[in-house]
Amino acid sequence: MENKKIDSQVEIIGPGASEVTDFKTMEDIVVPGLDIESNLDHNLISELEEKIESKKEEIKNKVYAVTMTEDLFGKYEHFIKNDAEWAGTEALGVREISKQIDKIVKEGGVKNSVVFMGALPLEASHYFLSKVKGTGLKSAENFISLYKAFDQALNDAKNDAREIRDLEKDLTAAMQGISPE
Repeated sequence: MENKKIDSQVEIIGPGASEVTDFKTMEDIVVPGLDIESNLDHNLISELEEKIESKKEEIKNKVYAVTMTEDLFGKYEHFIKNDAEWAGTEALGVREISKQIDKIVKEGGVKNSVVFMGALPLEASHYFLSKVKGTGLKSAENFISLYKAFDQALNDAKNDAREIRDLEKDLTAAMQGISPE
């Protein structure tokens, strides 16, 4: 601020006043980049939503091949029905896996060194196998052969789940008007 002396009176001059009397409201102000709606690709959003639903439906009914011999399947059945450790509601998982095993047996058991399982019983079987404790080489060898069969099949199921997560990330980006890359 600057002071001026006029006829022995001091006049204080403040900041300059605006000559505009009609001020804009926040709704009237245009800020570049805030108009997300104009950046949305509605076709891409619809396409991604359809892909996600389609993939989820595919996975819901998809079965995964677990490579094993009749002997290995017998060990798996014995493990689930007699040795799988569980706590609390994990008992439900053991019961559901046992139902899946009974279904496989009813349908003829191992065919061409393969049994087929849905993602949920496959993941649950892998979970219970991963908790196994044992002693000695023979026990270790039995565990490894059974664990490997389920681990390989589980990788396929995880790849499908990862594909859905990637599509969901792309959808989130598209809904925010940004490029998914």
